[in-house]
Amino acid sequence: MAVGDLRRQYVGSFLDVVWAVVKPLLELATYTFVFTVLLRVNFSPSYSVYVSALFLFCGWQAYITINETLGRSTNVVRENVDLIRKVHVPAEVLPAYINISELFIQCSRIIILIIATLLVGHHIGPWALLLPIVLAFQLMFTYGLSLLLATISIYYRDIHQLLQPALLMWMFLSPVFYPAATFPKQFQPILVFNPLSHLIGIYRQILLNGQPPLMGQVIIFGSCAVVTLGLGLWVFRKQAPNFNDMLGG
Repeated sequence: MAVGDLRRQYVGSFLDVVWAVVKPLLELATYTFVFTVLLRVNFSPSYSVYVSALFLFCGWQAYITINETLGRSTNVVRENVDLIRKVHVPAEVLPAYINISELFIQCSRIIILIIATLLVGHHIGPWALLLPIVLAFQLMFTYGLSLLLATISIYYRDIHQLLQPALLMWMFLSPVFYPAATFPKQFQPILVFNPLSHLIGIYRQILLNGQPPLMGQVIIFGSCAVVTLGLGLWVFRKQAPNFNDMLGG
């Protein structure tokens, strides 16, 4: 199902494949111009548009994957209820294939990031080998959230409308377009209890700084991933028997 989803999105025509690469680059160029050229947000001691763009893209690729995954997963059970009724597909599979599909797209963005990093003269260190582990924990985190949102949407159809502004707020409360060090000290607890801020920090450490991830960030995000996955599976499986009734089956 994940492969089929990718084919529907990007293999329909040559322009679809090109757009899959061009779209993130256009968005990156826009955000880079606004935040690093106009606002001069600096991620390194010596100001550089190129280096700032890399750090910005590194944070953005993590956020946009979570944004797309959660946005698409929210109504996936409601939209594919016939698969559950007629084909008897396990309901857990529906959010899962979207998570896998979006993770694959994220890998293409990471490849672009690595190529751009090498082109500007940055060295990719051995800590980048931890990337598959980071992606695995991110998948656990997003899948758990997807299961929770998919369950809530069965009972509250409008949850998808509330999700988009919530995700937008989450983006600006995370160090996507600015370094975490510039966040006001009185609001630091927001970053401490924000799993996305730790995930972005891990990506930047291993891909751009060439250093091991901070242990505190690993512990906090890893714990959030495990707890979220466990909670999501428990809630989803507990409510799954009621889905047919709630959806008019």
